[in-house]
Amino acid sequence: MENQLEVNTIQTNKNRDIFFLLSLFFLSILLHQSTIVFGVNLSFADFFCFFILLFLIGTHQLVVPIYPLIFFLLVSIHVIVTAAFYIPNKFMLIPDSFGITSDYVKLIAIFLYLIIGYNLAKINLLHQTLRWYSLFGLFIGALGVLLTVINKRIFSEIFFFGDTRYRGLMIDPNYFSVLQVTALVYISRMKNLMPRYHFLAWIVIFSSIIVSGSKTGLITFICYSLLRIIEWLFLSNKKINHLVMYLVIVVLSFITMPVIFHFIRPLINDLMLSIPSISRVQPLFTDFTHAISGNGSGREETWNAASQVIHLSPFSGTGIGTYTHLAWELFQYDNVAHNTFLQLAAEWGIPLAFCLFFYIFLLLGNAAMSRSVNMETRVLRDIIFVLLIGSMAVSLNNARMLWLFLGALMFFLKETSNKQAVFPFLNKNKKDIRRGK
Repeated sequence: MENQLEVNTIQTNKNRDIFFLLSLFFLSILLHQSTIVFGVNLSFADFFCFFILLFLIGTHQLVVPIYPLIFFLLVSIHVIVTAAFYIPNKFMLIPDSFGITSDYVKLIAIFLYLIIGYNLAKINLLHQTLRWYSLFGLFIGALGVLLTVINKRIFSEIFFFGDTRYRGLMIDPNYFSVLQVTALVYISRMKNLMPRYHFLAWIVIFSSIIVSGSKTGLITFICYSLLRIIEWLFLSNKKINHLVMYLVIVVLSFITMPVIFHFIRPLINDLMLSIPSISRVQPLFTDFTHAISGNGSGREETWNAASQVIHLSPFSGTGIGTYTHLAWELFQYDNVAHNTFLQLAAEWGIPLAFCLFFYIFLLLGNAAMSRSVNMETRVLRDIIFVLLIGSMAVSLNNARMLWLFLGALMFFLKETSNKQAVFPFLNKNKKDIRRGK
């Protein structure tokens, strides 16, 4: 009887572990999927996030870092009080209870993703998460290139925006294209992958961004590529004469780029006839100012509206669920800021937003300068860097992967030796709240 009970227990634990790994797999790949339901941005990843949370609680493995919890509670109280009482009294606006509730649910969700990321790193499952996330991102990008080249609009309403711009499984081509660059990070840093496959991954991701017609994605791709070139030139062991030769090649490449573009322009014009999305990114190389403000972007207007909202309530912000309503009533502009920094400064107020971004940049600095970081830490650092670059033109404050990977980075840096860290006070042993212990 005891042996049978032991066998049943082992089988139950095995089934539970398999279910957990399947939940983690679907969570990882479905970070590349989102849809709008009743005005709320949802992803199937949210369901698997909930399952993983229950598993960690049920197995007594959940750890909640205390300082992020305190900050979350502080932000919660602040944004709810501001939205429910301060903004209605100051601007004579009736608060939207549904908007406040739905935005607070989003706030809870991103905090849970941060906690999940922290715990996945703690139980050594972050590497699998990064691998599944990145490979699926590469797959969905390659699918978009293939569908565009063969001109097959299969499930056009799902994969394409306006029947021309590929968006994968995301709600927006710009969001999709930024995530493509994050998928490139892990693949391009896989040391056991042959160089030609690294090169192929760069080409596929670049092509997927082109077929998405996203100027934001292309700028993010270029910025990350420049970062990797600088890293390769200056942070790897090279002889002085080789370094000088490489620098000359890079400089000459930038100098001759306008000439090269002039000669290939007829080819680009021909490609635009078959791939209309190319016409959206082409102005980046011919008229950068028009590319940012024109051709459907309208970034200047959204940023200007956000700046005016911030000016009206710089310290308290607008709270949650009130930003678009307030922007419409005051400036007849009912869109989000299309900039994560401006969006959070407008909603949370400058002091709280500054504290968050200051801490994130300290984490990135610590990850960049510490001598004892592992491969996962480098990948997380680069992914968050990419998301911050994309955040200049897309509101990613509710981006699930940003908070998931930020939580993982927090754990890895906490485990880094204080002696080798540039900002050692970030890595002091911090108290955690452990569930079930």
